[in-house]
Amino acid sequence: MAADGLSQREIAGRLGINRRTVGRMLAAEKPPRYRRVPQGSKVDVFEPVIRQVLAEWPQIKAPRMTEVLREHGYEGSVDVVKRRLRELRPLPERPAQRTGYRPGQVLQLDWLELPTRPKIAGRERRVYALLGTLPYSGAQSAHFSFDMTAESFLEGHVALFDWLGGVVRECVYDNLRSVVARRERDEIRWNQRFLHLRGHYAFHSTACTPATPREKGSVEGGVRHLKTGFWPARRIASLADLDRQYAGWREAICNRRRHSTGRFLVNERLAEERAALRCLPPTRFDYAYARTSRVPLDGYLRYRQSFYRAPEALVHQRVELKADRDAVWICHQGSEVARYRHSYEPGSWLPAPRMRPEPPPAVMPAEIVVPEVCPPELSDYAVLCA
Repeated sequence: MAADGLSQREIAGRLGINRRTVGRMLAAEKPPRYRRVPQGSKVDVFEPVIRQVLAEWPQIKAPRMTEVLREHGYEGSVDVVKRRLRELRPLPERPAQRTGYRPGQVLQLDWLELPTRPKIAGRERRVYALLGTLPYSGAQSAHFSFDMTAESFLEGHVALFDWLGGVVRECVYDNLRSVVARRERDEIRWNQRFLHLRGHYAFHSTACTPATPREKGSVEGGVRHLKTGFWPARRIASLADLDRQYAGWREAICNRRRHSTGRFLVNERLAEERAALRCLPPTRFDYAYARTSRVPLDGYLRYRQSFYRAPEALVHQRVELKADRDAVWICHQGSEVARYRHSYEPGSWLPAPRMRPEPPPAVMPAEIVVPEVCPPELSDYAVLCA
């Protein structure tokens, strides 16, 4: 009504209210509402005790805090204490910030499962990739496997460093079991085999804070790019075929693109990063699976539902069975004595067992030739008797 030009006196007359009430309502920023007078809580009296306990035990939980308050006469529920703790001890909010990187400084790594299951070696299989991205340049590379074992994880690092031609100063991970054996808040116990890898290549490792994927945003973006830009509408015959197709896409498309955020050419910055990397160690890291066992009488050693034969001369002797993604080999006294391709077909035997010979054909009985005997004529006997 005031916006239409009516005076406060006319508005008061139309609505049947006091003119001063109209003035207050026009001067107010919000409409009037009923407000209940706040009442106190049962835990208000015990708030000094709560603050004192929180100062000594900042991470105390509500059930234990309720027990402490009951010693001081508190009779309320644990939910009331929980709400008060939430007010006095709010969850820490970490502000997001953009982080800059220097050439060759950081490599972010993460596992991913590809969206579909191609039919390889006669059946549909899950395909995993250990993806590594360089935040400075946006370049990426991946190592593919049928599992996410520690051996595949270590082999992926060796493949990534070989592709780069050097070693970065720091690798950033999620809290993978292959990296972090145990974590208690900021105290991390690293996986033992991962420590061997880190010592061999001499790089620093960082495990992200749980439930904060933004700490490795570069590899998270690389995962989306791999799933949507490379994988759709492809036919995969084997892991070697997948490696060839990915290498062509990586070199021709992925690492030649213009970065969507920085608007720079990825391959130019990748050249800068490679120039800033530290040199590779003189020997490759031994990432292979290894197991010592005694050769059975038939000579076949089992590895993941397939069987591989050791030389017959090593029956009942101890040998070392080693395997990686593509091959399985047998070593004796430090020397390799047999090597096979890694078979992913359950129940396969390499080489195939010697077939039992067919039984000999049935012996046909010999044919007996009976000579024809002609008796003498009776006239001959008559001559003899004469």
